Amino acid sequence: MSQVLKLQQQAISAAKSQDWEKAFQANQELLELKPLDVNTLNRLGATYLQLKKPRKAQQTFKQVLDLDRSNKLAQKHLQRIKDKQNTSLPAFSNESFIEEPGKTKSVELYRLADKNVLKKVSIGQECLLHPKNRYISVCADKIYIGSLPEDLSFRLAKLIKSGNQYSCRIRSCDGIQCVVHIREVERSTTNRNTASFSNNQINVTTTINEVDESMLEKDIPVEMVHTDTDSEKTLDDVSVPEDYSD
Repeated sequence: MSQVLKLQQQAISAAKSQDWEKAFQANQELLELKPLDVNTLNRLGATYLQLKKPRKAQQTFKQVLDLDRSNKLAQKHLQRIKDKQNTSLPAFSNESFIEEPGKTKSVELYRLADKNVLKKVSIGQECLLHPKNRYISVCADKIYIGSLPEDLSFRLAKLIKSGNQYSCRIRSCDGIQCVVHIREVERSTTNRNTASFSNNQINVTTTINEVDESMLEKDIPVEMVHTDTDSEKTLDDVSVPEDYSD
């Protein structure tokens, strides 16, 4: 393994464990090897924010824009610094996103809220699921974020109405795409033999750049996900409540 790749992995691992001093050291060493690497500079800028050094973060992100005028991550963070938005980490651990076949699913939301709403969403933020007509709405702090796909809404609405309970957290959100992680918290007696989700629910690909972008978008490192397209339109063993209609 090359020294550059080794340091990249160290920087990301340190960020995942929220060891920002170690992350700072790894990114500094990377810059000695690759002084003009915008990904490293973006990581360093995000690390400065977590170390409560906004001026150094601002200087670093401006350096990124000197190298790449269209770098959206640097632009976004500079705007957040200017607006004095909170950059602290949400109170949750990476264990919140552990996958359990049949019990969890990460899914991209549709019918998204306005970008001004989405930019205030934090990774790890708890959400509520509200079944309504053909879709299940996802709300954070009582504010609408988006909706689950129609097929998944159809499935979960029946399971919820027959006794299941679910938790939901924001997994990634960049203003254009928003992914939530849904977990089965309690399965009712009626649904005891019915899995909430199909086993081939998600395809997770973790690369250096994907983790970098996820970390920088919301100031915390998590794996980016690509949701599946499996169809879940029928549940023969779960009855449809009379008050559920299109």
